[in-house]
Formats: sequence, C-alpha cells, structure tokens
Amino acid sequence: MKKIIIAIVFLVLGTFIKSFAQASGQMSDHIQKAKILMLKDYAAKNATGFRKHLDEFLAWYNKQADKEKETHKWFIEEQYYLLADTYALAGDKKNALDYLEKSENYDIDDLNNDHDLDCLRKEPRYVKFENDAKKMRSSALTTLQKSPKYNIDEKDKLPEFTYQQADNQNLVALKTTYNLDSIAGKGDDVSKIINLMEWVHYLVPHDGSKGNPEQKNAQSFIAECKRNNKTLNCRGLGILLNEVYLAEGFKSRFVTCLPKDTADNDCHVITMVWAASLKKWVWMDPTFMAYVMDETGELLSIEEVRDRLINDKPLILNPDANRNHAASQSKNDYLGWYMAKNLYKLQCPVSSEYNYETKEAGKTRTYVELLPGSDKPAPQITKDDKGNPTFAEYYTNSAKAFWAPPMAATAAANAKTSRTTADYEEVMGNFKKFYNNQQTDSIVNMFESPEQTKDWFTKDMLDGLVKDYGKMVSYKYLTLTEVYPDEDYGVAIFKIEYDRSIVTMGISLNKNNKMGTFRFSTSSPYIDKQLAKEL
Repeated sequence: MKKIIIAIVFLVLGTFIKSFAQASGQMSDHIQKAKILMLKDYAAKNATGFRKHLDEFLAWYNKQADKEKETHKWFIEEQYYLLADTYALAGDKKNALDYLEKSENYDIDDLNNDHDLDCLRKEPRYVKFENDAKKMRSSALTTLQKSPKYNIDEKDKLPEFTYQQADNQNLVALKTTYNLDSIAGKGDDVSKIINLMEWVHYLVPHDGSKGNPEQKNAQSFIAECKRNNKTLNCRGLGILLNEVYLAEGFKSRFVTCLPKDTADNDCHVITMVWAASLKKWVWMDPTFMAYVMDETGELLSIEEVRDRLINDKPLILNPDANRNHAASQSKNDYLGWYMAKNLYKLQCPVSSEYNYETKEAGKTRTYVELLPGSDKPAPQITKDDKGNPTFAEYYTNSAKAFWAPPMAATAAANAKTSRTTADYEEVMGNFKKFYNNQQTDSIVNMFESPEQTKDWFTKDMLDGLVKDYGKMVSYKYLTLTEVYPDEDYGVAIFKIEYDRSIVTMGISLNKNNKMGTFRFSTSSPYIDKQLAKEL
C-alpha cells in the first residue's frame, strides 16, 4: 500500500533504507535495490526514471519461476500504484490513471488520503475506479450483514475445547526464556494481555506472502526468525501469541477468520484470550497490534465485534494499531472492510496447546468451524495410508458452543475458594496497619514467598507509595475475580481509600492466608464498574 511507503519517504529516505536493510530477508536483492531506486524517483517526481527502473526490474522478474513471481506479485502492484502517484505529481493524468488501474489498489482509505492523486479526482476513469473501490468495501460489509443467524437450537455434540496448563514443560521453558512475567507486567489481567500482544507484535515482523517454519511453536518461531532474519505470516503470529498466553496461565485460542467466498484465499488469523476480570473472550491481533473496544472503552470479543458490524454499532480501534511499525491501520479499512470480509466463518483448533500445528507421525489435529445459518457439512476426517486419522474438522452453527468459556471460568461464576471474605479482610487489616506504620519487613512476611518479595517490595518502594497515596483510611471488600477452583485461587478486589486517592487493590491468598497476587492499584472496565457502585 502506498500510504506505507509515503509516510516513510517523507520522514527521511535514509531512515527507510536503514529499516529496509533490516528486513532484507523478506525479499530478494533485486527487489530491495529496485525499490530504493524507485523510491528516490518518486521523491524527485521523476516519472521517467521510475518507469525505467520498473521496466528493468520487470525484465528480471518475468524470467523467474512462476512460484517466485506469485510470491512477489504484491511488490509489482505496489510499484504500479507508486508510479501512478509519480505520474500524477508530474501532471501526466493518462499514465497516472493507467497505472492506478493496473495496481488494482481498491483501498478506499488509501485513495481518499492520497493527495498525490488530487489532480485526478474529477477524471471519469478515476471516478469509476473510486466507485468500484467503494462498492468492494460495501460488498464485504453487506455480505456479513446479510449472513443468516446462528442456530441457537443446534444439539450436535462437538469435541470439547481444552487449554494446556501453564506447568507444561514447553510452556515453562518459553516463560522462563523470555521472562514473560516481566513483559506482562504487574497490572491487571487486561493490561497483561495487551502488553504480551504488543511484545509479540514488535518481536517478529509480519509478511503475509511467506510461509512459517516447519516446527510451528513459539520457541522455534522466535529462534528461526532471529537466526535467519525471517518473518511470520498472520497464522504464525497468532500461534506465537496463543502459546505466550498459555505460558502466562491465560486460556486462549488462535482463530482463523474466513470469508464467505471459497475462491478468496485471503483470510486472517488473530487470537482470543479469556479476560477473567471482564468474564469474556477478548480480541487480540498481533499482526496489526490491534484490539477493539465499544463506546465505553471496554474490550470486545470476536463475537461482539462481528455482531456490532452486522448491526452497525460503534466500534473503536486502538489508535496505535499498525503493521510492521510503519503503516497505521484505520478503523474503516481494518474493521469495515478487511475484517468484515473475514468474519463470515471462524475456525479454531480443539486443543489449545504448544506445537499443535506441527505435523508429526501419529498425531491428529482437530478443528471446529463456526458457520452462520442452519446448514453445515458432515465432519471431515483425513487418514494416512495406514488408516490413522491425521486431521479432523467439525462444523457447527452454534455460536454458544463455539464461544464456550473455559471450564475454569464457567465454574468460577458460582465457585468459591476455601478462603472466606473474612480471611481477605483480616489480611487487608494487617496490611493497613503495616502500611501506615511503614513496616516493610512485616509486609514482606505477609507473602507466600518472602525471599522473592523482598527483592521488589523495598523500603524505598513503600516510602514512595505512602508519599504518593498518603495513609490508608479505610478498605472495603468488593468482589472476587479470576477464580480457579481447581487451584483454590481467587483475587479479591478491595476499594481502598487513602488520604489523597481512592483506588482498587487486588490480593490472592494461599491455604495459609499468605498473599500471592498483589496489585497495589488495579483497574479494568469490570473492576472500574464495581468501584463506581461504591462512589
């Protein structure tokens, strides 16, 4: 897309060349050299020089194998579009229109925001091209909006979705190698979810035209991409983020978002993760560093985004959403066209676990696909030459079954840990006393791991908290969230009134009433609503 290129050219051409060199593994030396030459021609408004360098590249390109040409077809279309801009800036409307049409760049946001094309706006050929772009966007959203409703009465039994525990040795190794606790941070679950997604986004560049390494797991992806300066496509990034979430104890799945048109090979993969504080799945897209909110700022699930697109309800895209740190994403382009097209059908693996997609002897990979309406194909089973199943796909029209919350979360709705409200209140009373007396050692000894706690809960930290917040005046138990009955674990949220502020604080207790989780100040849309009731 031209908006990616122009933003970089006008920053500093030298900066682009430096960043471009870092991504040299994404394309051949011929492409790299040709692109830099054509960018210089564009910056100089030299259409003749641009056309010369493009023709020279095409002479080389047309001699390549069909597979190689198909892989880099996007580059040709991108240069056609940039050449159209160059001709437009030079006042050559005919050639500008010729190459605009050849580019087939029907992104209406690109066209509307591209002032290089202003001289073409009233030309009949441009008007037609723009109208075609509008129709394409409208068609994608209209197709979704006209999709039949899901079948709430479906009774077919599906395989149960499962989630690998964080104590799996591969996930423990992933967590330890990359210090994921530090990346997630000490905030609430929503902030951790976003921090981890952003880390994955910046860790490995995206290239949708390339495949992924054969060993499809987080450790292999990261090592291979760093070692050989490689990229991942959206599926690879979705798998990587999913395994990072699992390693941090979150329940998550990567989701393949598919269009209605079976001839359309373009789809997108994102990740859904269970936010216990919100009691729902939330949308996380590491390719575009994107998440979606409603008008109140609450994170939305894939199901909610789809429903809001269909019913024309407000959607807010995080303002820093981008592709490869250069191209910002507009809400209209990302949600109104691209994801609207790709939210018609949805597919998930049944087992969310490390290395699930790597093909191995004796391994069966099973998926479930959610289809709108009441019709669906029979399950598809693929077997090897010995008759052993290697791949299975089930279909459902039941959104309720597909979006079922993880079992621990379902049980948490009514479950209670063996800790009582009085237990939490007693611990908070002790914390208030020690905090107000600035007794650092006494607070450290309230934790289940004092030796580790003293490394971060220091006297300087406590002094700083008292200075910023003042003395603790009162506390009130609000709710228990993130309950995991199998682990006898829950985070109690308290309203805390200090001399200078009112915040929410979260703690968890082990069987000996020692603190594990400690969030001096925590917030999320769900927690904020609980606090609002008390103010």
